[in-house]
Amino acid sequence: MLIDDEIRKLTDYQHSRKKTEMYFGSRAPHTQDIIVYEDGVPVLKKLTWVPAIATAVREIIDNALDEIAHGYGNRIDITYNPGKKTFSVQDNGRGIPIAKDPKFKQHLATMVMSSARAGRNFGERGEVAGTNGIGASCVTFCSEFLKLEIWREKKSFTQKFREAKTKLIIEEPSIKRIKTDRTGTKITFKLSSKVFNDITLPEEFLYSRIYEIAVCNPLLKVYWNGTRVKIKPTLEKTLFPNEKPIAIEIKEKGFRSRFLLKPGFQKSGENVHTIVNNIPAFNGGVHIDTFRRLFYGGLLDALSRESKRRKLTPNRTDINDGLLIYNVTNMVAPNFDSQSKTRLINEKVGKIIKTHLENPKIFKSIISKNKDWIDEIYDRCAARTLKKDAKETAKLSRKVLRNKVPDLIDASGKDRSKCILFLGEGKSAIAGMTMVRNPEIHGGLPLRGKVLNVNGERPKTVLDNKSLTDIMSSVGLILGQVADRSTLNYGKIYIAHDMDHDGFNIGALLVNFFYTYWSELFDPKQEPYFYVFNTPFIIASKGKDRKYWYAHNYNDFIPEDYKGWKVLRAKGLGTLTAIDWKYSLANPNLYAIIDDGKIKESLDLIFNTDRADDRKTWIGL
Repeated sequence: MLIDDEIRKLTDYQHSRKKTEMYFGSRAPHTQDIIVYEDGVPVLKKLTWVPAIATAVREIIDNALDEIAHGYGNRIDITYNPGKKTFSVQDNGRGIPIAKDPKFKQHLATMVMSSARAGRNFGERGEVAGTNGIGASCVTFCSEFLKLEIWREKKSFTQKFREAKTKLIIEEPSIKRIKTDRTGTKITFKLSSKVFNDITLPEEFLYSRIYEIAVCNPLLKVYWNGTRVKIKPTLEKTLFPNEKPIAIEIKEKGFRSRFLLKPGFQKSGENVHTIVNNIPAFNGGVHIDTFRRLFYGGLLDALSRESKRRKLTPNRTDINDGLLIYNVTNMVAPNFDSQSKTRLINEKVGKIIKTHLENPKIFKSIISKNKDWIDEIYDRCAARTLKKDAKETAKLSRKVLRNKVPDLIDASGKDRSKCILFLGEGKSAIAGMTMVRNPEIHGGLPLRGKVLNVNGERPKTVLDNKSLTDIMSSVGLILGQVADRSTLNYGKIYIAHDMDHDGFNIGALLVNFFYTYWSELFDPKQEPYFYVFNTPFIIASKGKDRKYWYAHNYNDFIPEDYKGWKVLRAKGLGTLTAIDWKYSLANPNLYAIIDDGKIKESLDLIFNTDRADDRKTWIGL
C-alpha cells in the first residue's frame, strides 16, 4: 500500500542537500584505526571523522590536483581553520575558464561550480581523480558559502555562492583586468550546518591526507596552512627513513603501482593503506585484493621446502600478522565504487598484478633478503601450532586425569594443600617410607621405567609415557593448562632419588618435565612447590644409636672416629630401613627448587639434543 503517492522532482541543489550520502558518503561520525603521520612516519591511530566532510574537502583538492596532472602548475595550497570550519584550496594552474558559454549564457567557471555534470574529465581522462563532473558543484550546493577566485588571461574572476532554502544564490562575478601573468584557481568554502549536523574532521586526519599528496608527488610543492610540507626524494626514504621495507613495483602502460611492506608495523593483525591517484581508498580495491591473495600464496609456495625442513606449515595469518602494506597507485581512468571513492573497481588491474606476481623470482629474492622476517613467520606458526596442540592436549590430558593410578599410595587428608607426594625410583625405593609415613599428609608414587626427556617432544609423546601420565593423574596436572595450586591434589612434591649419577639424572628429568609444562609452579615469589628430598648418604649405627651424614656434608664423616660402629653407604633408597625413613621424615633435609632466572637456560643446555657442542663447552671438553 502506498502511503505517499506524491511524485516530486528535486533540483540538483535540493537533491545534493537531501541525499548527500549518494555523493559524499555517510554524514554520521565514523571511527577507525587509520594511518596518520608523526614526524613524517606512518603510525596507526584511532580517529573519528565524518566521511562526507572528508570527501567534500577532497573533491576540491582533487580538482586542483587534476589540473596539475594535466601538466599545468606545480603548487597547491590548502588551509583549514578548525574554529571557523572553513577550507581553502589554491593551485597555480591555468585557472578555470571564465569565458561565457553561448548556449547556456553562463560563465564556464560559474557552470562548473553550480551545475552538476559539468566538467572536463569526460573524454580521455589520463591520471586524474575526477570522474563524473559532480564533485565541485555538490560542494557548492552543500556549503553555507563558497568563494571562487580565478586568475587567467590577465584577468581576475571572483564569484560568491550562498545557500538558501530552495535554491543556490549565485552572485554576479567580479571580473577585473590585472597586469601580471598570474594564473590559478582558489576556492574558499564553509560546509553548511543545515546539511551536516556534525562537521567532525580532525586536523590530524586532514593533514595526513595532505602529507600523502606531497609524498606521492615529490615534484609538487604542497603547502599546508602556509608552510611547505617537506618530504624526501623517494617514497621509502620519506616514510621509512631508518628502515628498508620490502618493495614491489608493478609497471605497465597507463598503470604504476608500488607496494611497500613493513613487517612488525603493529602488534597484531594486518593493515593495508592504498592511495590511488592521490585518493586514499580506505576500502582498498581490486588491486589490493589481488595483491594480497597472490603475494601470500606465492610466498607460502616459495617457502614450501623450508617448511618441510622446519616441520611447520605456516599460513597467511602467520605472514600478515603485524604487517603494513602501503601502496601508491597511479593509473589512467580509475573507476571507484561510488562518488566517495573509497574502493577501486577496475578489473583490469587485477590481471596486471597477477601477471607480475606469477614470477617466482620475486619471492625467492624476498626470502633471501629478509631472513629475520621469515624466522618471525615460522615463530608465529610454531606458537599457533603449539596453541592448537595445547587445546587438543588439554582434552587428552583431562582423560588421563580420570585414569586411576594403581601404584599410587595416596594421602588421606582432606586439606590437600598440606599433603606431600613422594616420587621415587620404583616400589622398593619408597617401600620404607610407606611403612612409617603419616597417611594424613604423605603420599607415594613409585615411577615405572625411564623418565622421558620432554625437551622438543610433542605433547602426544608425553601423554604416551606411563610414568609421566601417572604423575599427572596423581597430582591433578593437565598439559596445556596453567596449574592452579588450590585445585591440585598435593601441596608439595618431594623428589626422592638415589644418591648416584642415575638418581641425579632422574631428578633433573623430573624437574625438566615439570618446568616445561608448569613453570608457574617454580615462581620464586610463592612458597616452593618442588623439593629434592635428600636421604642419608652415610649411616653409622651402634646399638640403638644412629648418626647420619648427607651428600652435602659427608666429608665431615671421619671413619677413625667411629671404630666399632657399623657404617653403611646408603646410596640407594632401597637400603634405608624403616628407622632411617622415620628419622628422615621427622627431620627432612630438603632442597627447594625455584626459578632463579637461570633454570630455563640450564635445562635447555642439558636436555636439548641440538646443543651437544654447548654441553661440551660447558663441561670443559
